Amino acid sequence: MGILAEGIESLKLACSLVLLVPALGVALMGRRRAWLVPAWIATVTLITWLGFTRWWPLRDSGIVHILTGALLVGLVLVAWRRNELASDLAATIVGAFLVGWTWDPCVGSELGDIITQAPFQPWSQLFPNLLYFVGLFVPLIVLASLEVAWPTSGDWISWPALRKIGLGILALVGALVAATLFDDLASELLRRSSF
Repeated sequence: MGILAEGIESLKLACSLVLLVPALGVALMGRRRAWLVPAWIATVTLITWLGFTRWWPLRDSGIVHILTGALLVGLVLVAWRRNELASDLAATIVGAFLVGWTWDPCVGSELGDIITQAPFQPWSQLFPNLLYFVGLFVPLIVLASLEVAWPTSGDWISWPALRKIGLGILALVGALVAATLFDDLASELLRRSSF
């Protein structure tokens, strides 16, 4: 359970903002958090794990990066107009993919072990990687759980203005990725972090 605790402890590190700020955008998207939060965590877990195992060969730059950022902006515009689960889910998954792809990990001892062992024992490192992100995204999980347990508790967060702010955050991430500035931001935040 040390990896879960390290994920929670990582909430205070600047490099985690690369993951947490877009996750805030997902949290503000409204009543679909019970679907969006697990999709966000699963996607971030899988793309980072693929990077750690070195099975994901693409670096976070180049034309693929630009096109994927533009795709996220397009999906956010669709989600803005449609306000349906499918469009929200698509924007969430692509956003999670992008931030997981561009994230430079703040390496504590537990996550360092995952990164070191993943190329040699990839399948045994998938679950610990998931535990790390469950710890890191505990605020999102609590928010989604409260809404499931007490549906009326989330009335305030379903305001249309908050949904627009959440979608705006995801659109900003897509624009920064498309302009190849997001990875620079991630590197700078990593530089300012110390575990």
